[in-house]
Amino acid sequence: MGGLARHAAALGALPAVITALAAVLALIVIPWQLAATDRIQRGQTAREIYREFLALTVNKPELAVADWCAIRDTRDGAAYEAYVDFLLYTAEQALDTGPDWEAPMREHLADHLPFLCSRPDLTQFSDPLAALLTGLRKGCKAVPTCPDPL
Repeated sequence: MGGLARHAAALGALPAVITALAAVLALIVIPWQLAATDRIQRGQTAREIYREFLALTVNKPELAVADWCAIRDTRDGAAYEAYVDFLLYTAEQALDTGPDWEAPMREHLADHLPFLCSRPDLTQFSDPLAALLTGLRKGCKAVPTCPDPL
């Protein structure tokens, strides 16, 4: 019992040390857990938006293969612009979750290069999408320009 009395002060401080270690651990784990939850949520949101985009493409296939030059000054042109805007939004959400989305988004966007090349300013997007668009727009020199409407 004499040894226990000698170490009583140290043993009394043990709960405080354990509490301090738990607090430090919480300061490390909680931000990591919040970041992981955010990544999971953004990934799920991107997949949902992509499914909506695919559903729109199935319901309106003519927008997926539209000839921008032929429809640009028509009512169909407005629908097509909205379709490409939704594609850009989808691409932005997807690319912000990670680089795995780059190839499928590049394929979808490449189909609309005549429209994308006709837009002078596409800089309002997140860095991953802006970089993808910059790369795609390097091909604008090979895309014929639309003739002026009569």
